Amino acid sequence: MVIEKHPEYWWQYKAWPDIVAHAKKNDIAILPLGSIEWHGPHLPTGHDTIQLFPMLESVAARTGAMLLPCPWYGAHPCHHFGVPGTIPMRNETMVNVVKDIVHGASLAGFNKFILFFGHGQIAMASYAVQELGLEGYFVASVMFQNLVKDVQFQIMEKGFWHADESETSIGLYTHPEFVDMSKAVKEDPAPPLVDARFFQGVSEAATCKPMAWHDFTLLRPEGQLVAEGATGVFGDATIATREKGEKYVKVIVDRMVEFVNHIHERYPAGVKPFTL
Repeated sequence: MVIEKHPEYWWQYKAWPDIVAHAKKNDIAILPLGSIEWHGPHLPTGHDTIQLFPMLESVAARTGAMLLPCPWYGAHPCHHFGVPGTIPMRNETMVNVVKDIVHGASLAGFNKFILFFGHGQIAMASYAVQELGLEGYFVASVMFQNLVKDVQFQIMEKGFWHADESETSIGLYTHPEFVDMSKAVKEDPAPPLVDARFFQGVSEAATCKPMAWHDFTLLRPEGQLVAEGATGVFGDATIATREKGEKYVKVIVDRMVEFVNHIHERYPAGVKPFTL
């Protein structure tokens, strides 16, 4: 897989008549949702956002979906607040941003929307999906880690956490110019506030645990962790490689392509999945 930059897939580089014409052929629009937050001393604070562009450009090249301009900021779990380098948005702010983007894009003829992200803003995205559904919009929310749960330990040595082997490997593949492996460290994740037997981690497949990691107050505030010397790495960044990142991204892209094509085949351009 070769990563290339293709401005022609992005809404912001097109004139409005071309956008309207595009929707008549393919009315699926993908909205990348990023974040600005600490990712250790070796990854850029924009990692969660930058990584999305080459992934989705590959998806657009193979499906014809439109890529919407990306909000660089994102919603955050409560423990992310109070950290230097992190600029969190409140859930209600991001819900309104997402809703306004969908409202605006629909005026050009787009009828199906996919929110695509790798940052832990599941609660916000799920709420936006439900709110927009009440207004008659078809919206899907995809956190890309869910696409690779079954191959996580075939590609990576550890489970996905933060600024760790997985995220650093992705960065080495999608934006190596911003990754400084000389500063990569191994740091044990902060202990969760309840035992792991009670919640499903990011990389865990189906379990009978009563909660997912985003269903409760997971950690102490990360601002406290900074004061105690934490770097923002939750795991082992030193074992990351570009090769792992390439394999990982390929699975994400292939499975997103399958999903987007499924929507397009079931509901061709101009056909709404449902109406109120």
